[in-house]
Amino acid sequence: MRGLRRRLYGLLTVGFLAALVYSFWARGVVPLAWKPRLDPTAFGVISLWVVVNAILVYRHHFRYRDLQMENVDIMDGAEFEAFCAYLLRRNNFKHIEVTQASGDQGIDVIGTKKGERVGFQCKRYTGFVGNKAVQEVWAGQNYYKLDAAAVITNSEFSDSAKELAEQLGVMLIDRTRLRRMMKRLPS
Repeated sequence: MRGLRRRLYGLLTVGFLAALVYSFWARGVVPLAWKPRLDPTAFGVISLWVVVNAILVYRHHFRYRDLQMENVDIMDGAEFEAFCAYLLRRNNFKHIEVTQASGDQGIDVIGTKKGERVGFQCKRYTGFVGNKAVQEVWAGQNYYKLDAAAVITNSEFSDSAKELAEQLGVMLIDRTRLRRMMKRLPS
């Protein structure tokens, strides 16, 4: 589906460029009989391209505008991963990459900050996050050859998870830290 959308967007962009060429250059050389059809067509293609790009820019920059923690709590797992990737980008991480949904080896999102590649396990939970998440992200760190690993949750971590994370050097981002990170969202 994503490939089809990219192809359609590519075709729309080619049409946009052709409409611009017509509007700024070719309009003066085409026969007068063609203008009643070409003028509205060029206007329509240019307008459609502008509207589509405005929607894409809005989705990219303001998708989670004024988001509250209650909204985060009702997200599904894939949506929470996408939100975490967006949030990391807003918190100065670069080269954000969301791994595949299954077989991700414990890493949901990979980002780079200050030259360090960091892998994140994203856990949207209602209870305490336990040792398993810490073990998975630590294994994923070794698998992807990352510099650091972290677990992000909208909840809290169990005491044993905190202890294990400290031993393994895994960063933990709990509800309080997540809320602080969310302050960088557009409002």
